[in-house]
Amino acid sequence: MNKTNAMMALFTFDDDMDKECINLCNAINKIDGLITNESCCGHEEGNFRIWFTVKNLKSLPTLLYYCDPCHVGFRWNCVVTTDCAMSPVNFRIESESIGERAHKEADTIAKEIINFLEKEK
Repeated sequence: MNKTNAMMALFTFDDDMDKECINLCNAINKIDGLITNESCCGHEEGNFRIWFTVKNLKSLPTLLYYCDPCHVGFRWNCVVTTDCAMSPVNFRIESESIGERAHKEADTIAKEIINFLEKEK
């Protein structure tokens, strides 16, 4: 197992999780202050989405940098939401693409985050 794969294998998820989401959720969870709480690969019909909470806003640029076309060649958007009860905000990154293309983009974002975090050590 190479260093990148070892970094990405740190978190465990239940069997109901879309396997296409695991690498990106692992990478996001490695960013201090970000914690994933839901995900969906889009199932070939919708956008790929990862929901997460932010404990430290200073950590957010590490993720958003790799969602920008200047750095990865495609765009993923970040949305901040609450609910009808004004619950604490929840963040979501979402692909503009669908299907296999979105899955490849998610893997690219994950690898770039892990590579960045390794260099920061």
